[in-house]
Amino acid sequence: MHKAFVKKLSELAGYEGEGVTFLEESEAETISSNYVRLKTNQSTTVGNHDDEEEVYIIMGGRASLKLGDSVHEVGFGDVVYIPRDVEHQATCISEEDFEYICVANWPDRIPGQPVVHHHK
Repeated sequence: MHKAFVKKLSELAGYEGEGVTFLEESEAETISSNYVRLKTNQSTTVGNHDDEEEVYIIMGGRASLKLGDSVHEVGFGDVVYIPRDVEHQATCISEEDFEYICVANWPDRIPGQPVVHHHK
């Protein structure tokens, strides 16, 4: 059984840097979550997950966000859904830091369900 909790994001080690995972995989059943901060022209590594969905909640700054074959400009208040098998990468395009919360979900980890492995 997992325990409910409250954490203050700004008090976690890594918050002032490039980010921090504030909900570890071991702390929840099927999700984890982290805070990410990019400086001007800084990019995330290219991601493409066959077993994971992601949601980004944009908290500040602006970025060019590659989603598969398309590119979107995103900023404060935008919400992004990234399904499995979609290549994605964010690059900060503002002088202000680009900040977002990433929530990752592993639907195959639903308690009581058999684990399904996806391989390319």
